[in-house]
This record gives sequence, structure tokens and C-alpha cells, in this order.
Amino acid sequence: MDLNIVKALQNLRNPIFDWFFYLVTQLGDQYVFIFLAVIIYWTMSKKYAHRFVFTFMISAIVNTGIKEIVQRVRPYLASDDVFAKDSWKTEGYSFPSGHAQAAGVLGYTAYDASKKLKKSWIWYIGIFVLIFVPLSRVYLGQHYLSDVLVGVVLAFLLAPLIFRLVDRMGDYEDIYTLMLVPFFILALFFVQNEVMFVAAGGFSGFAIGYHLEKKYVKYNVKSKLFMQVLKVIFGILIVFAIRLGLKAILPYSNQAEHDPLILDYIFDFIRYFFIGVWAAVGAPMVFKYVDKNR
Repeated sequence: MDLNIVKALQNLRNPIFDWFFYLVTQLGDQYVFIFLAVIIYWTMSKKYAHRFVFTFMISAIVNTGIKEIVQRVRPYLASDDVFAKDSWKTEGYSFPSGHAQAAGVLGYTAYDASKKLKKSWIWYIGIFVLIFVPLSRVYLGQHYLSDVLVGVVLAFLLAPLIFRLVDRMGDYEDIYTLMLVPFFILALFFVQNEVMFVAAGGFSGFAIGYHLEKKYVKYNVKSKLFMQVLKVIFGILIVFAIRLGLKAILPYSNQAEHDPLILDYIFDFIRYFFIGVWAAVGAPMVFKYVDKNR
């Protein structure tokens, strides 16, 4: 039945829907998460950004762990009747959907932020993400309906619990976050895929950077709108410079994406570790220096 739902949805295929759902599915991708996380961290609230990053990363680890246990094949690989362009295809297992679970975390964060800021439009955006990102994964032939439903449910079970857990950490949230880094590293010996190494690298870098920033830098994120925009543009450019620059420097094997070497995963860890460090402590140091000497 799951496969028939995918086929039924793909019967609606047309160029407009192809374009729309391909764009929408990017909202559940790691790049959107990084973009939102740094905007919150650099311009709004470092503490709230930490909560968001902490929740997103734990959710991603849980998702990856379940995928490795269940090992369900994606629809486009399970049936020749399911269409998927090369640009749509994602590697790894199908259950539960990582994009849908990420959308669930984004949706819950939007709900929480809308209550705290008393701005209902934030929750409306969250509802859009919650509906259309999971739907896009089925339309694009990357997941079954059960994959995306379980992904969203998991997110809404995990996110409130993790939010409350972080609140209970009080002013020691940076210490507790650092304490999780060894567990992320240890998990790499048991689950060896790109998502796990990227998540572990990004989390480790952010955890260390967040602690250093809180203890030594103590940057005040408040600033005029023009400066906030400049901070985000400059900071994001450095993120891409680190990501692309290290990929060019590090000796990747250049094997096919579906059959990389373990060394390639280690290099992914290194790249995202430095992205995490830059976002959490490097950028605030630069921003504080510029503000002081402006």
C-alpha cells in the first residue's frame, strides 16, 4: 500500500509540481538548518540557538540510528515504476525520513518561537514546512508515506523533551553539551555513514565553540539592522569558504557518493567541525572586534 501511495502521488507529476516540490524539499536539508541556526545565534539569542542546534542534532542522530537498524530501501530503488530524477536522489535508507524529521523539529521550533515572541506568522511558516516537506519526499520518490509520518511524529516527541531538558540544564548548558561530544565520537565506530560524521563533526565543533564563546568572548548579539544583515552575509560566506575550501584541500578519494571511503567521512567530520567552531566562536569574535573598533 505504501508503494501505491507513492505511485498515486506521482501520477500528478508535471513540470510545475516537479519544480515546486524539489525547492520545498530543500527546507528539510542541512543547509537550511545551518542558515537558520546562525541567524538566530548571531543576531537574536545565542541560548535559543543552542537549544535549536542541540535538538536538531540529537534528532538527526536518533533518525540515523533507526535507519541503520531498519534498513528500508527507498521507493525509487524498490520499484521501477517510481520515477526519480538524478537531482532528486538521496543516498541511505528510507525509514524514517530525515527530511521529514528535520521539518518536524523546524515546525516545533516555529511553534515554540511564535508563543514566546507572540508572532503567529512564525507558526504559519512552521505549518507550511510540516505539511509540504514530508509531502515533497513522497512526491519525489525518496520516501514512503509511513517514512515521513514517523519522521514528523518522532520530531514532535523528541523536540519538546529536548527543549525541556536544555532548560533544566540552566546556566550549565555548555558543559552538558560538551559532555555529549565523546558519545558522538564513539557512535562513529558503530554507524559509519556521511550523515553521522557530518552531524558529529558539526555538533562537536559547535559544542566546543559555544563553551569558549560563553566563557571568554561573551558577544552581545544586539545591533542595528544594517549591521545584522552584514554579519549574516559575512558569516555565511565564511561558512561556504570553509566547506568548499577544505573540500578542495583535503585529499578526498573522489569515489562515487554511494561508495566512499571511510577517510572521506573523516574529512567530512573535519569540515563540519570547523564550520561549527566558526559559527559558535569564530564569527562572534570577529563581530565583537568590529563592533569595538567601528
